[in-house]
Amino acid sequence: MLNLMLVDDEPFMLKGLMNIIEKGATPCSEVVKASDGFEALEKLEAFRPDLLITDIQMPEMSGLELIRQARERGLCKRFIILSGYDDAKYMRQAIKCQVIDYLMKPIDKAELYDLLANISIELLNQNAPAGASGGTSHTAPDPTIDELQVDHLSKNVKKIIQYIDKHYTKDISLDQIADHVFLHPNYISALFRKETGLTFIHYLHLFRIKKAKEMMIKEVELSFHQISERVGYESVRHFFNVFKKYSGATPGEYREQFKLQMRV
Repeated sequence: MLNLMLVDDEPFMLKGLMNIIEKGATPCSEVVKASDGFEALEKLEAFRPDLLITDIQMPEMSGLELIRQARERGLCKRFIILSGYDDAKYMRQAIKCQVIDYLMKPIDKAELYDLLANISIELLNQNAPAGASGGTSHTAPDPTIDELQVDHLSKNVKKIIQYIDKHYTKDISLDQIADHVFLHPNYISALFRKETGLTFIHYLHLFRIKKAKEMMIKEVELSFHQISERVGYESVRHFFNVFKKYSGATPGEYREQFKLQMRV
């Protein structure tokens, strides 16, 4: 179960958040409220929550400053920011503070419930004995791209997959993804693996190899050097190594196998 602190200087917002959490099937065992950053820091000395959700703009002390001080003092490790401002500057600052997510007001209940559930699962897995399977995890053993049920993935993971689909021909890093979805790279990596069963890099390679196979079949005149460049590999040698690792055959062997099948 999840111990949670809510911080907002607007009483009606605090009340609304409490109603959402209390009436929904959330994994929260204890919830403590604070109306500003100073009150929050005082209560954090006694109540060490698993997660702190705070408004970003408050008088006297901003949500970002609260996060900074709470982290420095070791009072909390996980943070979610609430904001009524869809401002890239705030979002970039939130990334630097390594927040889990940046939620816009009014709060989307489903989005909040999904976040709380994911964090709760993460905590359960961390606390599980070594070697335990952690039966609450939804991670698949090693799925292929075609086996992924995208409709069942969270909003953030869908955005990551859409970004890869659009930019796989270029050099892609977790830092670029972080800038796109406004989440910290470490959280992205853990979230993506938990929901898909694949690491970010594993998925990217599988996606590129899938596209390469399509090109080999549909555009037979293309050289392997051209194909490797078109799917995002600067080195054709690297492309060959990755292709064989994930396909069990070299690009040449794969193309020949396809030709033989077409003759049958």
